[in-house]
Amino acid sequence: MSSEDDYESDSDMSLDSHAVGGKTSVLLGYPDEPAGDTASAFDTRIGGLPIWLNPSSPPTFGLAKCKACKSAMTLLLQAYAALESTLYERVIYVYACKNVRCRRRPGSVRAFRGIMRDEDKMRAVAERQKKEEERRKRKAAEAAESSRQQQAGLGNVLFGDGFGDGANPFGDGPGPSPESSAKAVTTPDEVEQVLESLERTNIDLAHRPDAVMQAPFEPWPPAEELESYKSWFLYVESEYLTNKAEQNINQRVEILASTSGSSNDGPDEWSALPESSSKIDSVFQNFADTVSDNPEQVVRYERKGSPLLYSKADEIGRLLVNRNTGHYDNSLIPHCELCGAVRVFELQLTPYAIQVLEEGSGIDILDGMEWGTIIVGTCKNDCVPSVIDKNGVGYQEEWVGVQWEETK
Repeated sequence: MSSEDDYESDSDMSLDSHAVGGKTSVLLGYPDEPAGDTASAFDTRIGGLPIWLNPSSPPTFGLAKCKACKSAMTLLLQAYAALESTLYERVIYVYACKNVRCRRRPGSVRAFRGIMRDEDKMRAVAERQKKEEERRKRKAAEAAESSRQQQAGLGNVLFGDGFGDGANPFGDGPGPSPESSAKAVTTPDEVEQVLESLERTNIDLAHRPDAVMQAPFEPWPPAEELESYKSWFLYVESEYLTNKAEQNINQRVEILASTSGSSNDGPDEWSALPESSSKIDSVFQNFADTVSDNPEQVVRYERKGSPLLYSKADEIGRLLVNRNTGHYDNSLIPHCELCGAVRVFELQLTPYAIQVLEEGSGIDILDGMEWGTIIVGTCKNDCVPSVIDKNGVGYQEEWVGVQWEETK
């Protein structure tokens, strides 16, 4: 469920950045059929229990515990989100606490990504590396032989056949030697170093706090002790908008700009915007109209795109919208704790997911989930987790922003 399109800017992205009046750059996930025993780590689905990239390599259970009540959370989404031109598989997991008392509390919704080295890709890269090295050595040997022959021919011209045995009277000729021109990457260990370097592109170890690198592993309880919602496979399609949605989205920048402060506005003016403002309601209305164009969507995916905000007046709206421009700005998302890079929007859950997950669960409507959208931001570098186990699997927590339903 991946979309790695060209990315022009890290910040100051217009909330009107999606294409309108037809197909957009957003991928939508829809419930398809119940996920049974055939589900794998490479399926995108909502509900159920997590399926790890390797059954022997789960993350620490601590990643799936509510930070408020310390209890086990429940899986909302497992999204297969592999990226192009990488040597690993990739999955995003989103969890939420079912405890009513934890609503709206920090850490009651969490997300993390898992990666696993793709051995087939690794072998293919290693084979290409080996063939390329053989080609370089062959070319270097041919160049050296050509140089030797040229020097031998020059000796014959100047001195007769006395130097015709192939010896070079001028020492090492101007041509490159195989040793100097061929970069030796021939041993398995050296090939592995090259592959590891490719995997860890843009990683700055100076940004890795000890607390992140040395997080203790906590084992998982038995599966039968974990709560879960009914699981559904998702099928993915591009978003298409009607003229009604297009008209509403075309108003988005005007709405947000009219509710944002000027460059002279301070925090007081920004925080004083009333949540009941009709203009703020128009931001929610834009969300509702856009989602209602494809009402059965449960996930919106556009890595390095911009989220569809549920509100601009709540904590997350204030965080993600630049008050000087009125536009979404991904540089305002808390940066990656592991490598220090900015995070980018990747996906969000929409309200219909609540209905699908809770249907038939026996949950009272007053005890059910009450968020408007859950936004997940991931490291722009997609940096390698600090710990990769013997199976090539690692996990890293990412940023979650929850926009809750407005309270009366």
